[in-house]
Parts: sequence; structure tokens; C-alpha cells
Amino acid sequence: MTAYGREALLLAKEAAEARGFTVLHMYVDGLWVRRDGASKVEDFQPLLEDIIEKTGLPIAMDGIYRWIAFLPSRVDERVPVANRYFGIFQDGSQKVRGIEIRRHDTPVFIGEIQQAMLDRMAELPSADDLPDLLPEFVDYLQRWMRALRKGRIPLERLVVSQKLSRELDEYRVPSPPARAAKQLQAIGREFRPGQRVRFIFTRGEPGVYAWDLPEPLNPAAVDVERYTRLTLRAAHAILQPLGVDEDVLENWIIRNASYVAPPGVLTSRRARKSPLWTNPLVPEKVDEKYFYSVNMSEVFTTRNPPPASIDQRQSYALLPAEQAT
Repeated sequence: MTAYGREALLLAKEAAEARGFTVLHMYVDGLWVRRDGASKVEDFQPLLEDIIEKTGLPIAMDGIYRWIAFLPSRVDERVPVANRYFGIFQDGSQKVRGIEIRRHDTPVFIGEIQQAMLDRMAELPSADDLPDLLPEFVDYLQRWMRALRKGRIPLERLVVSQKLSRELDEYRVPSPPARAAKQLQAIGREFRPGQRVRFIFTRGEPGVYAWDLPEPLNPAAVDVERYTRLTLRAAHAILQPLGVDEDVLENWIIRNASYVAPPGVLTSRRARKSPLWTNPLVPEKVDEKYFYSVNMSEVFTTRNPPPASIDQRQSYALLPAEQAT
């Protein structure tokens, strides 16, 4: 971002705060704001006019969100990431940046699972209802992990496509695409930096198998553990705004820990770190199943969760859901 761009963004921020808005996030040429009671286009129009007047730049409203989640860094959750977020507009459409379904190297199998979860969330009228999906998502993920372990996922859905960053002989420690490229180089293929190489993660050395090798891969060689970790990481990106950390998710999905018992209790510590913002906010709510706070981050279950229903819908992954059990 140029110095001029930073100045314009700061002027827009000042204009928003002068109008009583809270600035949730800023990125290059975007500004996300909220204010109690502001949920219609006309509620934001005066702010747009102020920003145009202060900056001299044209500006348009991207949309009004039901809710939006800004995700932190995977390395350190205390560190924000400028362009990693997802949200649902009032009309149910989605805006997604920086997560697996936007990455070109995400296997189809994993991308479609993440997309299915986001689509399910978009069906609900309010962010107030999102915690109710947790038992459903746990069951959904457990089914697909069982399918993965049983070898029921077609190999083409597991293919990873990544770019080479340098010439093959320049790698001190070959990356997965470099290792796959060397397998293809051995049969006469040539590669240059920037080219994509397709491969599947496998158990043992060299850890990958080039998809374009003439001999098909033995399905038993697939590194199920690695694909499980990649799937849980994608699922965690969607569930993190609800206060679910990676250890809790792994216990639910891999170790079959009960959703209604530790570690499936989302603490207020995690709730305070949750990046979910909603529009408009709703009062705290108590019903016979859940207590949850206004930011939908704090969930305490009091009885067995309701039966899952996501697999009764049309699946976004290739394998029919009823075969994933």
C-alpha cells in the first residue's frame, strides 16, 4: 500500500468513527464497520458521502453482512491477518478470502468439505443460530474422515497442485512439488520455475507420488494422516469463530470425544479471542440446549446434541454421504 493509500484509509477510518461506527478491519482499499442499529443501505449512505468528501476518492458499498469472521494467523492467533476472512451478506451470498477454498493447491475433497460447511452456515437466518450447527458439523466431519480411512475417496479428489519456486537443482531441501517433479524428470519431463506439479501425499519416502506418472498409485499408499490434518485445518478455519480450537476439534473428530463433555466445552477465554462479528447484535439467549453469548462464541451444552442433518442434504463432495459411514 502506498503512503497516499494509507492516508486515504486513515481518513476513512476517522470519518467512520466520527459517525459512531466501530471499525472492525481495514485492508488496502476496504473498510469494515458496524454500528448498533445500522442494517440498511441508507444507514451507511452518510458515511459513504463523508469518505468521498474527505478522500476525494470514489467509494461503493460492497454489501451488508449478517456476520463476518476475521481470522488470525495460523502461527500466532494473537496476530491478525489482513486478508483472511469469510462472511455472509444479508442476501445469503458469501465473501471468502484467504482460506482453503480460495487456494489453488487445496485438494478438491478438502475444498468441497469446507465449502459445504460454509454453505450450511449461510442457510441460517442469523448468526445467533450458528452454534446449533456444531454437533452437525462434528458428525459430518467424522463421516468423511471414516470414508478417508477406508479408502473410499477417489484418488483424483486428493490431488494437490503446487508451483515450483526454483529450478530443481537449486533446492537444498526439495519441497513436495520438487520431489514430484523429480519423479517425472526421471521419465523425461522437463520443468521450469512457476510450473505446477500435481501429486498425492503418500506414506514413507519420498512422501509424494506424481499424479502424471504412467503407473497408477496404489490407494493403500495414500498418507491418510496428512490428509486428515489438512481437512481438520480447513474445518478449523470455519469453526474457529465459534470458539473451537484445533485441539478440541481433533478430540471431537479423531478421538471421538463427546461433544457434551470436556474437551468439548468452549471456554470464555476462547470466546474472548473469537473473531466473529454480527449485524445486528442479539441479546444473550438461554434455551433448553444451549447458553451462548451475543457473539456466539461461548457454548455450553446441557444434554445430548440433536441428530445431525447436513448429510441428509445433497453432498458437495463426490462420495454420497450415506456411503461415508
